[in-house]
Amino acid sequence: MYKNKHELFEQVFQAILKSGEDGVFQTEICKEFALDSRDGSRLAGNLEKQSLISREKILHKGRWTYKLIVKKSAIAEYNRKPIQIECVEGAPCFSCAYQHSCSSEDETSPYSPAKCTWLEEWIIAGFEKSYIKNEE
Repeated sequence: MYKNKHELFEQVFQAILKSGEDGVFQTEICKEFALDSRDGSRLAGNLEKQSLISREKILHKGRWTYKLIVKKSAIAEYNRKPIQIECVEGAPCFSCAYQHSCSSEDETSPYSPAKCTWLEEWIIAGFEKSYIKNEE
């Protein structure tokens, strides 16, 4: 089922995420993941502390429980695409000897992204690569 606490945390978050805007009862999560009420409460509390979910106290089948609802901000964050390292591969800035002096805010500095010929050449080469790829 799960190997460690992080994996359990992720699987519980996925289950709450699948419930959508309606949310899911904490007791149902406890049953689904074979958690006692204390562990389920701690896990839900941790998710809430990380601003991933909200908990609403609700009377369900004659007992008090919490409804766990994923926050919209967490859904947006979860659906964000990961950053691809390829977009900055080969950028001259990472190995530039003048990086410590480079500033886009100081217009008097001879070192700025706007004046950098190495950066300009790298950007143009990137456009040429993508143009050739698109033509194939």
